[in-house]
Amino acid sequence: MREGWILAGILDGGAAYPRLVEDVCGVPHGLRLACELAHAGAGRIFVVWNSDGPPPDLSSIANDPRLARMATLEVVSSPPRGDDTDEILIARADRMFHRDMPKLVLAARGEANVAKIRGDEHDAVFAADRVTAHRLAEDAFEAGGLARALATLRVAEADVPYAGFTARASGPRSLRRAERQLVWSLRKAADGIAAKALNRHLSLPLSWALARTKVHPNHVTLTALVLALAGAATIASGGYLAGVVGMLLVNLGSIIDGVDGELARLRFQFSRLGQWLDTTVDDVANVAYISGVAVNLTLAGVDWAMPVGVVALGAFLVTQGTQYLLITFVYKSGDLAAIPWAFQSADFLSQRPKGFLAWVKATVPKMLKRDFVVCLFVCFALIGRLDLILLVFAGGALSFFVVFFFQFARNRRSITS
Repeated sequence: MREGWILAGILDGGAAYPRLVEDVCGVPHGLRLACELAHAGAGRIFVVWNSDGPPPDLSSIANDPRLARMATLEVVSSPPRGDDTDEILIARADRMFHRDMPKLVLAARGEANVAKIRGDEHDAVFAADRVTAHRLAEDAFEAGGLARALATLRVAEADVPYAGFTARASGPRSLRRAERQLVWSLRKAADGIAAKALNRHLSLPLSWALARTKVHPNHVTLTALVLALAGAATIASGGYLAGVVGMLLVNLGSIIDGVDGELARLRFQFSRLGQWLDTTVDDVANVAYISGVAVNLTLAGVDWAMPVGVVALGAFLVTQGTQYLLITFVYKSGDLAAIPWAFQSADFLSQRPKGFLAWVKATVPKMLKRDFVVCLFVCFALIGRLDLILLVFAGGALSFFVVFFFQFARNRRSITS
């Protein structure tokens, strides 16, 4: 079983800060470090305490269900022994870092003694064999000791992840700055166009404000649903103003919908229920506001609106229903991004294209994501063209229906194997 070590107490010749029990965006710092290592595959985690004073009581962290379901936690005064070739993940207790860094250094190590993230400033987390890990742990407590040890080793380097950061806090003010970096790192490379340009700038400050409250990510998801349904009902009441106000409510729900994932990543509140709730709420919201648009147009005397809406929503529901079956029985997830061939997986949307054609291929799927589409539809509502909302949605739903089932046929062997 892979081990994780959290080096704590005295580091670089001084007392490590933040303290392991310090609240960092609603989570004890020690719990955050342990969960990051556990998510990278460490089943046993040791807090290696080097200090004249006694270690803090970490029993509440060890028993926290967010960690306990993945790994055990134990405080030791010296690094544990074992097979020299065992892979060890090491995190410094005086650092905060991006959530993907432990996985990246593990993947990068190869035949090297140790792996880290590229750049001198990224000295928070390492992957090493046990012999090298012992040396790093022993040297890390002396001023500059870790840097000197790394200079004598074969070091493999992993690329800095999207929105990656490493931060050191020496007091409350610098901890506040580090928390800001932590919150900003919740962005994802797979974010859509509107999410990067607008939504995250609104949702991230809200997530930071909610971090130390008892608001659960699922509460946020349900709030987004209420806003979408209120928007749909407003649109269906008829008239220009109802269309504008209703679409603004739907867009507000779309923005707030980003907060649930941000809080889940920030506080390690992941669950299959949360995945499914987020997925189904998005689709219920889509059906609701498009139905509202069709009703609004029908009240305005647009005879073709209801038939087009019914056909478009029919194609949409068949496509989404098929995807639900796939993620339930094949990909064992509650997230549609788990389908690797449907142009919406995280890997596909996270690619950094080189060249115009590659850019087009990577950008078009992001223009079909809900964040961009809803923002576009708000613009259509503002110019009084709800008919364009319905036509664009219908074109997108029917096109995705065709493309999805073409891809389904192409990948049927991987699906059934």
